[in-house]
Amino acid sequence: MKKSAFTLIELLVVIAIIAILAAILFPVFARARENARRSSCQSNMKQIGLGIMQYTQDYDERMPPRLINANGVLTNWQNMIQPYVKSYQLFQCPSNTKNTNPLDNDATGLSRVSYAPNVDGGGSNGAVGNDNVAGPSLADFNSVSQTVAFVETMPPGFGFTDFVPTSGYFASFGTTPLLFAGHLSTGNYLFADGHVKSLRPSVMAVGCGTDGSNPWRRDNKAYAGTDLTNCQTIMGNAANNFK
Repeated sequence: MKKSAFTLIELLVVIAIIAILAAILFPVFARARENARRSSCQSNMKQIGLGIMQYTQDYDERMPPRLINANGVLTNWQNMIQPYVKSYQLFQCPSNTKNTNPLDNDATGLSRVSYAPNVDGGGSNGAVGNDNVAGPSLADFNSVSQTVAFVETMPPGFGFTDFVPTSGYFASFGTTPLLFAGHLSTGNYLFADGHVKSLRPSVMAVGCGTDGSNPWRRDNKAYAGTDLTNCQTIMGNAANNFK
């Protein structure tokens, strides 16, 4: 018996089925890929956290400053931690596709990395010290497990840039909020005791105003007034940027 060829209708049905399957599966694959990237980023931050813990053991249990300017030679925090982690690639999140090399510099000579230190109050109450100032002692923290030390930043994310929870950016580089929430609407946070959590900006916004558990201050006291408004606005911007 002679076999008949596919009719046009049958061919269209097959194409429609393939299109439906693709529409169903592509988001699943994309989500799985981003989950893998989030896990890789968490691993990077955990290793950075271990490097910071080793740094504190060598420097009287003090956190590093964001940078040191010694006779005109700038050394930023990642260069201080690199000898302990033995890699510069750890400072690059795989979801941050804009920054292809953590050693690349922009026109200002600042290297681009995916993470920024929490320098609340110009270092006066953050987890990391300000320029040329030794970071806080671990004994200065109300709770190292509740205080954010480093956050993920949006591109361009400069290596010398602080994350200031009440302004969200280092002023000389403009007003773009730098908080990253691109891992399925979450971002990774490295806490001062070395553990890493993936959290939504809305969770961090609640912390801004919660006395005793504000993750942005090492005394964990709540923000008030303009500082509280700014902190919650920055968390909201991060959520809106990565819906």
